[in-house]
Amino acid sequence: MDQLVIAPLTPADTEQFYALAAEYLPHSDPERMRRFASAYPAAYQTVHLDKQLIGVCYGWFRRHFAPEDPSFTLDGICISYAHWRKGYGAKLLRAFEDAARSYGAPAVSAGSGQEAEAFYIACGYAPKEYKCWTDGKPTIEHTYTSLEDYRTYQRQNPDGFVVMEKML
Repeated sequence: MDQLVIAPLTPADTEQFYALAAEYLPHSDPERMRRFASAYPAAYQTVHLDKQLIGVCYGWFRRHFAPEDPSFTLDGICISYAHWRKGYGAKLLRAFEDAARSYGAPAVSAGSGQEAEAFYIACGYAPKEYKCWTDGKPTIEHTYTSLEDYRTYQRQNPDGFVVMEKML
């Protein structure tokens, strides 16, 4: 039987953690990731399958960049392609949510491209806003009022992303 272990990042996994993040999450900022790793170590989670690192996630309080937002943001989550659609991502996300809860966060938020939106909704997240990049900053194009609004809203800019949120 496969042995699955989800646990906070250890020094032994650090190099591989950042390599996997760079491969699957190329838009993440490695300097920012390293800076917040010491402040929020429980939010830097790993997934090992038979002692092989197959997934990572990480995040921090959103208030560092948006003081009015009390949520804990999931900045990145990935599972290696060979292990997709086996439930490992959902288990990793739950471990991250537990870490956010331990830091006193009232909610977890995540920006999501279309390929991951169904994953977040299946994990109990609600679409909150549709944002697009304008002059190098994310700007709100639409605030969702319901899941039906999310499903029927016609996105004007297909390169945007949905902010998902789950109350803890």
